Amino acid sequence: MQSTARRWVHRLERRLDRLRHRYKRWYGYSPVIVQPYMTYGTTSELWVAGRLLEAKGVEGGLDDSRWKNLVHMLRRYRSDEIPFTDITLKLGEEVRTVTTDADGYFHYQWKTPTAENVQQPWTELTLEAADSALPKAEEHSVAEISVPADGAEFAVISDVDDTIMRTGANNFFRHTKTVLLNNAHSRELFPGTSEFYNALQQGASGSAGNPFFYVSSSPWNIYDLIAAFIAIHDLPKGPVLLKDFGLREDRWFKSGHESYKKDRIEAILKTYPQLNVVLIGDSGQHDVYAYLEVVKAHPQRVSAVYIRDLKPASRSKKITAAAEKFADYDVPFKFIKDAAEAASHALTQNLVTEDAAREVKQDVAIARTKDDKE
Repeated sequence: MQSTARRWVHRLERRLDRLRHRYKRWYGYSPVIVQPYMTYGTTSELWVAGRLLEAKGVEGGLDDSRWKNLVHMLRRYRSDEIPFTDITLKLGEEVRTVTTDADGYFHYQWKTPTAENVQQPWTELTLEAADSALPKAEEHSVAEISVPADGAEFAVISDVDDTIMRTGANNFFRHTKTVLLNNAHSRELFPGTSEFYNALQQGASGSAGNPFFYVSSSPWNIYDLIAAFIAIHDLPKGPVLLKDFGLREDRWFKSGHESYKKDRIEAILKTYPQLNVVLIGDSGQHDVYAYLEVVKAHPQRVSAVYIRDLKPASRSKKITAAAEKFADYDVPFKFIKDAAEAASHALTQNLVTEDAAREVKQDVAIARTKDDKE
């Protein structure tokens, strides 16, 4: 009964989308943008993804009020996508075409690109809406694709909420307030995180250029905000992989947190069989369970797991029991209170240099001193 209702609701939504699209085609769209998503690939295959949307003007500033942040966030969630429209992809002199789906998304696997057009660690493509009748907010967009350098030692896969960005995800009201009333500038980075992540990027050699991936259960609607937060705080640039919260025939709005993260991580492992991974998350959103499933399936591919312990005193017995199971697969696991503790452990695992670990500790100590004074 539930599956039948879901299927009919999905079909009704799709029919309304098509009617809205025809109406806007007739009366005219507002200026549109091709929003590229930072993705990943190899020298033999590139994944291109993004979304065609009406421009909303949601860029946030350092001095924006909470009211303005709220308006911008609501605009993100009330996105006006452009469905069933061709997007032209250009890589050097090569040109391909992909069509947006009913929600305005497009995904394209560019196989066997010309070798001279693929650059490491980043390859760039230009994207443009092929329909000349659409008013454009910009001539074209540039998509960046991570292609790890040959000298990479390992990859790092990190959660976002309450792992790098303080959001209070385990408290509904605090999380809602943070999400709705703050922008990329006003959201808070955990002390030492930038230094620790950059230390991991450079690895034990100090110059590895290890690739980073940010895997979050947040919706694609706030992709621009998360990408901006990463850039503002000088975190290593990397693909931001989010979730589609739209209605589907086989589910209501979203898939499970654990299965989603496990699938994303396994796709990365499959793409880069030569690279082991370091997994970083927090204790508030089931990251422990998702990472444990990855370790069970690929015990030889995980170099270490770090979980920011949000509430050590009230940590559940279930999470503690799951954490203890990592030892069964000989995978280093550690609950961390801050980046300094993570860096110290990473040094023992030959993941960072001594100088880098020292810099992380200094940054966290400075932040603690500042907090004590305040």
